[in-house]
Amino acid sequence: MTEDKILWTAQYVEGDLDEAERLEFENLLTQDEELKQYLADYYDIHSSLQMELSDDAGRNALLGTLQTLNREQFAAEQPKVVKLSDYLRWVSGVAAVLVLGMLIWAPWKGDLYEQYNTAPQMSVAERGAEVSELDKAAALFNAKKYNEAKVALEKLNTTDPANAMVAYYYGVSLLETNEVAKGRLLLEDLFKGQSVYKYDAAYAMAMSYLKEDKKADTKFWLEKIPDGAVQYEKAQKLLRKL
Repeated sequence: MTEDKILWTAQYVEGDLDEAERLEFENLLTQDEELKQYLADYYDIHSSLQMELSDDAGRNALLGTLQTLNREQFAAEQPKVVKLSDYLRWVSGVAAVLVLGMLIWAPWKGDLYEQYNTAPQMSVAERGAEVSELDKAAALFNAKKYNEAKVALEKLNTTDPANAMVAYYYGVSLLETNEVAKGRLLLEDLFKGQSVYKYDAAYAMAMSYLKEDKKADTKFWLEKIPDGAVQYEKAQKLLRKL
């Protein structure tokens, strides 16, 4: 069962298996792809948690306080010495099992498209300023009323086709309302230009292919986003998962 494999993986990494059990685990590891993935995920989570715990100055202060209280309140008892390395190993190990379990069973965990398909919000009018057609379109887009936003943005795009912001949000609205081919043409043209929305357009293109589960095309567009671009870190995280 899945939960057994997770616990078995934790015991293997923490060195809690005897020799026979360790050999049995490693033998199954050569055949079981699911177990391989659990092991890789566990190592990744475990290492991250150890790093966080090791560098936490607040945790060191807390340990010092607990040790002082222990000496004052239980001076008559023989203290049990726990090495910091053992403490970190135990805490990070337990946390890794819990996190890995949540990653596998979490009911809120959707597919990659649902997790990564985000577009920056459009700016709306400042309070007290006159509301323009662009502001109305922005309000609709930000409320995820894409069908209505698309109509408003189409009019603005026809009036001012050189407006990169309008073109970008119009393109995204087209993708969100399943006018994919039209939206891609608009976003690809935007990517070929030099506006500030150039790499947002590339990311939106990647999302359109991710929605269709076309991983090669998704990677193609994600890899066009350079270091320093707003979407770079998110693109890199997604690339590692594809």
